[in-house]
Amino acid sequence: MNVIEASWAQDQAQLHAIRREVFVEEQGVPEDLEWDGEDDRAHHWLATDNGEPVGTVRMLRDGHIGRMAVRKPYRSKGVGKDLLLRVIRHAKLQNLREVWLNAQLSAVGFYEQFGFVTYGPEFMDAGIAHRSMRLTLRQDFILGKDSGKHAVTDLEHTVASMVSQCRRQLRIFSESLDPSVYDNDTVRSALSELARLHKSTEIRILVLRPDQLTGRGHRLLELQQRLNTSILLRALPEDQAGQAEEEFLVADNAGLIVSKRNEPNAHWADFSNRPSALNYILQFDMLWNLAQEDPRLRRLSL
Repeated sequence: MNVIEASWAQDQAQLHAIRREVFVEEQGVPEDLEWDGEDDRAHHWLATDNGEPVGTVRMLRDGHIGRMAVRKPYRSKGVGKDLLLRVIRHAKLQNLREVWLNAQLSAVGFYEQFGFVTYGPEFMDAGIAHRSMRLTLRQDFILGKDSGKHAVTDLEHTVASMVSQCRRQLRIFSESLDPSVYDNDTVRSALSELARLHKSTEIRILVLRPDQLTGRGHRLLELQQRLNTSILLRALPEDQAGQAEEEFLVADNAGLIVSKRNEPNAHWADFSNRPSALNYILQFDMLWNLAQEDPRLRRLSL
């Protein structure tokens, strides 16, 4: 048995024949659903036995594994396993955070052997019951690469991770720079390193309640006073403070961390979502233009 990385342009006939035999003829999948227009943009693998094409699988650029097909005479002989392991290896080399697939219910147990876990409800696709499944390849998120909104349980760690990866511009909109998040060694060190990275780097911090910072000895404010050309700090007028429903951080026009002000533990993050980041940047810049330096922050006992 041999598994090779295939090319849709060169190996289309063999890949097409296997999938048509398994999905269209055997399982009754309609032709218009099987050929979805994604094949010329996908990575493909082909399994052969003594030169005979026996199985195939593909993966899209977002880590979506699909079209796993093994001809009936060659099932239960490790073909599917060899194909899947090749896909997972390729995904790791591409530094994907996770891969996912929609498994027929009869195949859920097969994918569970490789660490895939189910999520979401059962659904029908081409008249066949399926479950969505995913496999996490690494725990960390990469700024500008790993897209997808996810709940944040460790806000300090997530902020530190995003700040440490930021390289150009960081915007922080916070009620009072929660010390558990912003006044700790990890986050403060990441902000200090970013501020010193190069001359064009800029960190803008907008606070809603500067009065809550007075007398705290907040080390981020001490850092801002030392690096005030790279770290800019303003306060929003009191008549505007009550209108803000969220606190947020935007990194390099790509990454987002958002918190609900009236829900202390409701945080979410997306490390690569430029359209959403742009919306928050526009909101931040509008508020920034309304804000000003607050003398109470300059008089803090640091």
